[in-house]
Amino acid sequence: MRRAPAWFNSALERIGGMNRFGEPIFKLVWSTEPRMIVGGRFSDGFVGYRKRPAVPGPPCWALMIWESPESHGDPLEWEYQYRQLDTGLLDVGSFPQRGRYRLLKPFMYQETVKEEQIEYFFNHKTKVMVPVRVLKAKYITHRMEPCGLILDLLVPMLKAWRSLTISEKLEAVAQRKEREEKEEARVRKDLMHDCRVKRSWQLVQKRAEIIEKQMEQAMRIASQYGRGMASIA
Repeated sequence: MRRAPAWFNSALERIGGMNRFGEPIFKLVWSTEPRMIVGGRFSDGFVGYRKRPAVPGPPCWALMIWESPESHGDPLEWEYQYRQLDTGLLDVGSFPQRGRYRLLKPFMYQETVKEEQIEYFFNHKTKVMVPVRVLKAKYITHRMEPCGLILDLLVPMLKAWRSLTISEKLEAVAQRKEREEKEEARVRKDLMHDCRVKRSWQLVQKRAEIIEKQMEQAMRIASQYGRGMASIA
């Protein structure tokens, strides 16, 4: 298991501060470390709770943000919304009494490049295969390593995120509920097939979406400068 540089997490603590449980608001972890609880009837016949990776995709550094218990709504509503009728289990685990961390930004950036390739086509007139140069899109994923450049780029966005008030986040809960109701059928289907649940408990509103887009731009800038970058695909 890779450990994030102490200096990087110390800087995140200075930027975001600590929650009431003495834990940092922001932290950097290796993406295979965080786990989430999934409950239900799995494809192998097991009925119960299992731990599943909380960060999807290939291994990378992941910036996590802590969200308070209040941000997740009312515990009774949680029970009502997530309790499965057939198994009696909570499909995303029990209510987070101490809050929980969620993925804010993976340290990855994907770009599309054009690559020239030779393809052969059959010429019906000459009855021979003819080589033709074609341009095809190629997707390259850059995995970013924590460095001073990335931290400098993220600082204003992290401060903006930290300034979001509890009331603003709670307002986003109402918007989230409608999305989750539509998603419930898909989540249960994923559980049946032993898939990772991508339950959207992110408290995202317009301001938060803007900040996350800025973070994506920061990854793009860092990749262009080539610092802290490693191509993995």
